[in-house]
Amino acid sequence: IDISVKDQNFIANGIISHNSAQRYARLTEGARKDHFKKVAEYVKEQFLGLKNLKGIIVGGPGPTKYDFVEGDYITTEVKNKIIAIKDLSYTGDFGLQELVDKSQDVLAKEEIAEEKAIMQKFFSLLSTKQGMVSYGEKEVMEKLQMGVAETLLLSESLSDEEIDKFEQEAKKVSTEVKIISTETREGAQLKEMGKVAAILRYEVS
Repeated sequence: IDISVKDQNFIANGIISHNSAQRYARLTEGARKDHFKKVAEYVKEQFLGLKNLKGIIVGGPGPTKYDFVEGDYITTEVKNKIIAIKDLSYTGDFGLQELVDKSQDVLAKEEIAEEKAIMQKFFSLLSTKQGMVSYGEKEVMEKLQMGVAETLLLSESLSDEEIDKFEQEAKKVSTEVKIISTETREGAQLKEMGKVAAILRYEVS
């Protein structure tokens, strides 16, 4: 004879039996929440200290990733860094590779947005503080060798040899290098201006 007693203990043949389904569910949920908290703390410690962090992409099989992101586990600062959530078929190393493959669209958009932002900064300075920028291969190379270039902007239309030449000079003086696509309006303007530009550390007359 099957005995079903919902959500309580019962005695059969002098032995106390426990209805453990609900208890197991509580333990499982508790373990999941503890795991989420540990992951959230790890993400905060590892990522928020990164100076050049562009964004965080979360991925995984099933709905767990949404429970993690939408729950009260991660800080608002971390949530603001999440740029995409992707459904995956795998976990582990295969899952990481799948996440990278499925995030190419997001990564491309982020890269273009970053390029547009830095070029808009260049053009804004060009119109308001011309001493803070430089453009043209000869002029920019001079600024690089002086050590006053903060950010070097190179059009992707330059040859590999030219890009390498400027990157080597930039490396000597810790100048950040940005390769700018010609697919945006700002990138096309850079190409027309001589393919090379720089935002300077301070005004140079």
